[in-house]
Amino acid sequence: MWIDDQIIKQCSQPIVSETWIPESPMVVLGSSNKADIEVNVTQCLANGIPILKRYGGGGTVVLYDGCLIISAGLWVKDLWNNAEYFRLLNHSVIDCLASEWPSCRTLSQEGHSDIVGGDKKLAGTSMFRSRHYLLYQASLLINIDCELIESCLQHPSKEPEYRKQRSHDSFLMGLSDLVGPVEVERVRKLFINFDQFIGAHLKEYLISPQEQEFKNLFNRVERNNR
Repeated sequence: MWIDDQIIKQCSQPIVSETWIPESPMVVLGSSNKADIEVNVTQCLANGIPILKRYGGGGTVVLYDGCLIISAGLWVKDLWNNAEYFRLLNHSVIDCLASEWPSCRTLSQEGHSDIVGGDKKLAGTSMFRSRHYLLYQASLLINIDCELIESCLQHPSKEPEYRKQRSHDSFLMGLSDLVGPVEVERVRKLFINFDQFIGAHLKEYLISPQEQEFKNLFNRVERNNR
């Protein structure tokens, strides 16, 4: 997916973070997801909604102009330890939000790597690893459009225990539900300095770019664009 490629192409930098607001709806599968299981394919095709796939794992999501996509590429010392990296990166997101809205300090992590408010999901996250390189993404819901989400997605084939088989409408929340009405662009500007939050939380794990690993990363991008 081009969002992934855009970050990976900048892998010569220690930390890169970017944000993106979708202009139109799309469905994005996790790396191991299958469209015929997770997606209402016929409905999406009828409405001209593309179905794409990202490098990282996690569940299938609907991206639209009420979401903010946060991407970060960084170099870390461990070839494993992904649970800890998820925890620290998710708390970097939470602290960034809390710098503007202190009530966001009540947010936490549930399931494998969801950012939640209470028992409702605010953001889904994913991770792609290539040895010491880590690509992290969070799809942060700002303004919920459950009608769109319900029309595009089937109930997920795998769900975290805390979801308890709830529908999308009962399971999801937007940042606006927590802090009051807010424009997505305002949130995007807040994440311009997201790399600083990453640096503060992951300081002991960060390493300099590993030039010998660039080739594998660039080859991944090239294969994806054939």
